[in-house]
Amino acid sequence: MPKKNRTNFELTPRECDLLSTNAKLSEEEIQQWHADFLREYPSGQLDKKTFIDYYSKMHPQEEGNIAELFDRIDINEDGTIDFNELLALIAIRNQLGSLEKRLAFVFDLWDDSEDGKIDKKELTNLISAMYDRAGITEQKGDWDPKKRAKEIIAKLDITGDKKLNKEEFIIGCMNDPVICKLLLPRSS
Repeated sequence: MPKKNRTNFELTPRECDLLSTNAKLSEEEIQQWHADFLREYPSGQLDKKTFIDYYSKMHPQEEGNIAELFDRIDINEDGTIDFNELLALIAIRNQLGSLEKRLAFVFDLWDDSEDGKIDKKELTNLISAMYDRAGITEQKGDWDPKKRAKEIIAKLDITGDKKLNKEEFIIGCMNDPVICKLLLPRSS
């Protein structure tokens, strides 16, 4: 997943490849959009007010609470989001189509080890971030991300390596009602 608070604002080849493959944008379009974004916002970050203005201009037909959308993207609650988070949001919300394609995109973003598998730690971080974005603050009991990650891996790890490959991950998440609600488009 693109890391927050990094000092180098360049898109990595992996990020650019993931976004161009999944967002139906060419690498050149992503690079140009990124350059324009940095020209307009040299810090590489948007605060809530700036995000609302920016997103409203890009999607004037969008209904719903854009401020709430910002809060869901701002995972570490520092009051800012960066270009990568913005582009990932746009790709997930508007471009990817089916839930399966959205989950494949999320898998690729969160496979930090780039080994084609998500381990318990990576899955816990992903579930926690998804819950944060969904506004679930009480993450205990059945909502504990560690517990849910352990259960998902135990239930779906066909290979027995205590990790999920992309197919296992997609199946597990498609059966999770919170994740489905977060990733499904409003109008199906």
